[in-house]
Amino acid sequence: IDDSFKRMAKAIGLGILILLMALIAIYRSVRLAIIMILVLPLSMIGASWGMLLFDKPSCMPSLLGILLLFGIIIKNAILLIDFYQMNKAKGGSNFQSALDSVTVRFRPVMMTAFATIAGMIPIAMETAVGLERLSPLADVAIGGLLIGTLLTLVYVPMFAYATDPNNKGSGRE
Repeated sequence: IDDSFKRMAKAIGLGILILLMALIAIYRSVRLAIIMILVLPLSMIGASWGMLLFDKPSCMPSLLGILLLFGIIIKNAILLIDFYQMNKAKGGSNFQSALDSVTVRFRPVMMTAFATIAGMIPIAMETAVGLERLSPLADVAIGGLLIGTLLTLVYVPMFAYATDPNNKGSGRE
């Protein structure tokens, strides 16, 4: 079992490294790629709380739940960063682009998170026939999405604005 956990941890680490390289290539920016990757550990706060709250062990389904969680959190971060970049390209200020990325993309981000959470509730409650042993996956996904989505909506635009090299001054533009 320890061997399985080590291999899964290596797979997750390798996946994050490949994701980082792909994001750097797509956005042509190490800064934006790192901003999106930094949200992943924040989503682990909710994943840990989900497992603690429902008293579930760390097992292979919970590690698969982390992969599911990371995929959705990265997708949400990409939505926010894409809008931030497009708004800046249209001539918007950095601050307004960060603010607009949250206000305009709030609904799609929340719809994705809550649709996934709604689909995971029967699995988490162990009422889905045949899927009872996957309840740790659902607990990780639900807890991670609840906390990770909210933190993504706050931190991704904030980090994008705060680290933007084109900021002039320290206040609003």
